[in-house]
Amino acid sequence: MRRVIWEDRNGYTRASLVRDGDPDEAAESGLPIEPPDLDLIDWEEVKRDLHNVLVRKGLFTYEDMRNAQKGIRSAVILALHKKVVDLYKRGGNTNE
Repeated sequence: MRRVIWEDRNGYTRASLVRDGDPDEAAESGLPIEPPDLDLIDWEEVKRDLHNVLVRKGLFTYEDMRNAQKGIRSAVILALHKKVVDLYKRGGNTNE
């Protein structure tokens, strides 16, 4: 078996396992390999956490962001990273 990366009709990048001799075009009917379901994340909580981090970092305007570009990246990571890691820990994927 080998892994094939492909894009579905909705623009999602997907991964599937296909037999070694199958063409890449067989990926859509192959065995799906998916990350955890991101719908399981409480997005309202993420928005609140991101808002709070942006306030604590003093990132209110475009100028604030330009002066602290790493601040935006770290704010997003702080708000989202733990929740995504928790999904993987809970086994919330479709590969099982």
